[in-house]
Formats: sequence, structure tokens, C-alpha cells
Amino acid sequence: MQFEVNKSTLLKSLANVNGAVEKKNTIPVLQNVKIEASNGKVILSATDMDILVTSFFETKMESNGSTTVPAQMFYDIVRKIEDGKPIKINQENPNILQIIANKSKYNLPCIDASEFPNFSEGEIADEIEIESEKFAKIIDKTRFAISNDETRYYLNGLFIHAIKTSDGYELRSVATDGHRLANAKILNNNIKSSFGVIIPKKSVNEIRRIIDGAKSIKMSVSKTKIKVVADNTTIISKLIDGEFPDYEKVMPKNNSQIARINKKNLFDSVDRVSTVAMDKHRCVKMSVENNKVTLQINSNDGSYAHEELEVVYGGEKVEIGFNSKYLLDVINQIDKDELMMKFKDGNSPALVETQDSNAVFVIMPVRI
Repeated sequence: MQFEVNKSTLLKSLANVNGAVEKKNTIPVLQNVKIEASNGKVILSATDMDILVTSFFETKMESNGSTTVPAQMFYDIVRKIEDGKPIKINQENPNILQIIANKSKYNLPCIDASEFPNFSEGEIADEIEIESEKFAKIIDKTRFAISNDETRYYLNGLFIHAIKTSDGYELRSVATDGHRLANAKILNNNIKSSFGVIIPKKSVNEIRRIIDGAKSIKMSVSKTKIKVVADNTTIISKLIDGEFPDYEKVMPKNNSQIARINKKNLFDSVDRVSTVAMDKHRCVKMSVENNKVTLQINSNDGSYAHEELEVVYGGEKVEIGFNSKYLLDVINQIDKDELMMKFKDGNSPALVETQDSNAVFVIMPVRI
């Protein structure tokens, strides 16, 4: 195997696949990236047995071949090579891959490509084309709420599903950890039938990373896997085998007490008062009445914080407690100047959203 490539091209492909490598894996070949060079095309692959990422580029090639080399070491070497310099990859010895750039030369140990695991995609459904920017947005609006509780494994991922509405098919992204729920949606006329899959958190992060900068992506799913193609990079990931809860039942239906609040003012106020929160739940008491929100924290050690901010609210008085971290996480997803907090009473979940928004958030109260 022998080919030459510019640094930026090789580094981009390596960066795309490197995230799939499990750094602590005890199987040596899974810490490697597979290199396949054939007919002017180089394919890089990495897997942890749950996710496979491949990325390709075309370049000048002297001879074909395939091998695997340590992924992180290969990436770090290429990253530190001087910009603008062509890189020559050469394997004359089955056990050594040589990297040459200007006056620099590196040798990396190889493991035969035949030991790299076969990760098939299986029976994948028809592809759906999605605008990358829109898909990235619904991921960003929801992935913060993915649960880390392994006892409820079916919440350890992002629920991506398509449902038919009166306006056509809607693609939704939903996540919840039991304390907050995030639900974002986009319309997509390319969807032909309903489906629902739970994508593991690591795969969600890798998908989000590789779709950045692409104009559109192609997504297809089966009962056990999802495949996402963005430009020259493809991700195939196993799905979480479980049933995502019926989140529609969690969505409050009778929250008629609506407060309109400046997003930045609310975020800054919650952030300031939470400084003194020392208990496990970091609880902040929120009182809403007469166009005013009062935030208050009393800690067991005597620490105290109190702030008021003006809002638009003419409903009944509501006193409710929230975990300040969870509240800040939700507020941070709002991309407009004003948000709406919708309450039923002090013991029921609150809704947070904006006018004409494609995303809505639910935050559970805590006892105050």
C-alpha cells in the first residue's frame, strides 16, 4: 500500500472516525483504525462493536493494500504535522506502516486487516434525506436530557421517530431522564412511513459531529441498526433494544397559567442564586405573581439568596421548586429573547417553550 494525501484531507477523515474508537478496549484491533486503499480511494474505518464509522477520500495512489494502525497515535501524528505538507503513507512491511511528511518519518505497528471485525448493516429500510442543519438542531435541543441511569437503559438514548400528522410526516427527537423532558420536531416530506428508534448516547454524539457542515444527510433504520450518511462519512450504529415511554402522557395538558419571561434575565438570575445552593437537589423556589418572579434559596448552613425580576404574568400565584441545574439546562435551549413558562400549580410539571417554536420542554418540580 502506498499513497499520498494532503494533511487536511487525511486529518478530517481521521477525526470523523476516531470518535468511534473505544480507548479502554482490551481487544487491540478495536483500538486501531482500518485503512483500505484501492483504485484511488482510501477508506478509513473504526468501531467499538456497537458503532462503525467509515470515511473515504480520493487521492493519488501507487499501490493498493489494507491494514490497521493505532487510531489515536495515527491521528496525533497527522495533527502535529506542519500544515500544507503532503503526507506519504507507505507499507512495505506487513507489520509496519510508514508515514513521511517533509523531513519527518514515523513508523506505526500494524495489526492485519483480517482481524478487524465485520460490522454489517443488515436489512436497512429506504433512505430518508434530511437537511443537516435542521436535524442537527433537533438533536441539540434534546440530547442534554438523555438519562445516564443504566437501570432504565431505554432512556440512555435519543428517541427518533416519525409520525403522520395533518401536515405530513413529522420527525421528532425526544429525550428524558425523568427530571426533564425535551421534544423537538421538523416536518419532512421524504418520510414514507412511521418508525421509532432509540439511538445510544455515544452514537448520537458521533452522528451530531459528522453531520456538521454537510448540506444534507441520508438516514435509514432497521429493527436493530441506524445508518447515517453525511458527505463522505457513514455511521452505522446498533440501537437500544427497548421501548421508549409514551412521552405524550407526560406532556402537561392543562398548564393555563402563562408567564412571559426574558430568557437572559431568567438564566442570569437562576445562575446567581444557585451559587448558594448546597443540597443534593440544588433547589430554587420560584414564586410567580403580579408580573413578578421571585427566586429564593435557603440552605441548611444558613446561606440565602433572593432575586426578583419583572415578567408578564396575570394569573394566580404559583409557588414551585426546581432543581436549579435542570432549570438552567432547559433555559439554555431557548434560542429567542423571550420564553414562556406554563404552570398548572406548584406540584405539577411546568412547560417551557417559545412562540412559534418547534421544541418544547418539561421540567418536573421538587418539594420545597
